[in-house]
Amino acid sequence: MLELTSPPPPYIVSMISQGIAHENELSSVARYDFAIVEREGDAIIGGVTASISFAALFINNIWVERHARGRGVGRALVTAAEAEGVRLGATMGCVDTLSTQAPYFYASLGYSEFGRLEGWEDGNAVDRIWFRRPLRSQALA
Repeated sequence: MLELTSPPPPYIVSMISQGIAHENELSSVARYDFAIVEREGDAIIGGVTASISFAALFINNIWVERHARGRGVGRALVTAAEAEGVRLGATMGCVDTLSTQAPYFYASLGYSEFGRLEGWEDGNAVDRIWFRRPLRSQALA
């Protein structure tokens, strides 16, 4: 019996993720997940979640509080994630974003577009864009 849930409850998301992780372990596909946060006192004002597999750093999510934007927090989070990726053997960084979010931010960090899926949301053009950047040259520089 198929069952659709929207939005999916956290226990279902967790079960699917754990199932994939188990299958990857059986096939020797290593994956390392991590998060880095920026704090102001006790408050978290930004963070990035990322994973490493196949010698690639995948930036999953990055967020910075509105009042902290434009102060280099996002750049510092990406740089820290890239450093962790290089430390763990990543040679390439990858991220995707929407055309309405942060494509210029990633381009300013040296990421190059390598894929685009054109789309529409509520009558407005919204593209999903994939970026990548070599990381080894950064580690050697």
